[in-house]
Amino acid sequence: MFDVCLNFSIRKASRVLNKIYDRHLQSVGIKCTQFTILRIIDYKQQTTSLELIDIMHMDQTTLSRSLKPLIRDGFIDVTPGEDRRYKLLSLSPSGTRIFKRALKAWQAAQDDIRSRLTKKQLAELLSVSDAIAALDN
Repeated sequence: MFDVCLNFSIRKASRVLNKIYDRHLQSVGIKCTQFTILRIIDYKQQTTSLELIDIMHMDQTTLSRSLKPLIRDGFIDVTPGEDRRYKLLSLSPSGTRIFKRALKAWQAAQDDIRSRLTKKQLAELLSVSDAIAALDN
């Protein structure tokens, strides 16, 4: 009997969701992972890479790959922290502007997905996602 791979199933669904969000965010010029980083930094006002790694359940290399163009393009300001080992990340004025533009595109992606799934499916998606994320503890 063929045993379904849970990891493959989740990654396949994740790729589809990423495509939908990326398609909506394309007009702003950022990817969905970059939007998430901007959103977290906007919410927290200031954070560190370590905190982003913890919140996003991401490894340092993947986070660095997503942060690099945001820093290069001037959307994220990097300043030394009290402990020089950690740098503080905050949105620059242009980062705040692009985040606000991206927020509209993100909302359109949310609305797109919500229109194609039932309320029950959305609730189950969030419940299963939270349960899987909790396995990391």
